[in-house]
Amino acid sequence: MDARQQKTLTRLSATILDLASRMPVTDVTVSALAAAAGVHRSTVYEYASSPADLLERVLRAELDALRAEHLIDVEPPDAAAAVVAVTRAVLRHVDHYDVIYRRGLGAESGTASLHAMLSEHFQGSINLLLEQHSVVVPARDEIEREAISRYLADGTIGAIDAWLTRPRPRDVDAFLSLVRRLTPAWWPGTGGVEVGVDAAGLEAAGPAAGVGTVGTVGAA
Repeated sequence: MDARQQKTLTRLSATILDLASRMPVTDVTVSALAAAAGVHRSTVYEYASSPADLLERVLRAELDALRAEHLIDVEPPDAAAAVVAVTRAVLRHVDHYDVIYRRGLGAESGTASLHAMLSEHFQGSINLLLEQHSVVVPARDEIEREAISRYLADGTIGAIDAWLTRPRPRDVDAFLSLVRRLTPAWWPGTGGVEVGVDAAGLEAAGPAAGVGTVGTVGAA
């Protein structure tokens, strides 16, 4: 991609993020996107098949960058720290695009749902860690491995969707504590969790070696 194309993509990316934060992306037409970005209608199709497709591509690119920053060539002793770092980064990403993700993960998202994109991305990052031998998954074969990856990724998407219903500012540490209690003990950063009941009768996570979440690893 040359400098001119990159400039056009940057303009289109900023425009679709702005429009999708103000209305459902399914209500954004190609003509409206092109007009707002100051490009010809045909130019939009050079980068995406629809406004919804462009939105997914923009969000996925940011998530890919987080994955590259935190998860490439992670050695087993560093896996827990990498999981913590990428989890926080992904949660900040999701919170930054609050309205977009609430719409995209909601029950009425329809064809503009972001669930499949997030699931595919989360699983990709989980598999990256497994292929690098950063983490060893207790699976008997490839089918079990895929089942574990999909179960953890989609479960965390559900947790993120619920987290997004909280008013801002949202407590990232509270989310991490919750997912730490839900994540298998073999995942890095989740060992030694003790769940008790505090004075208010609420569940509270006890000391642990670190904090980690599989789903957000998939997002990074």
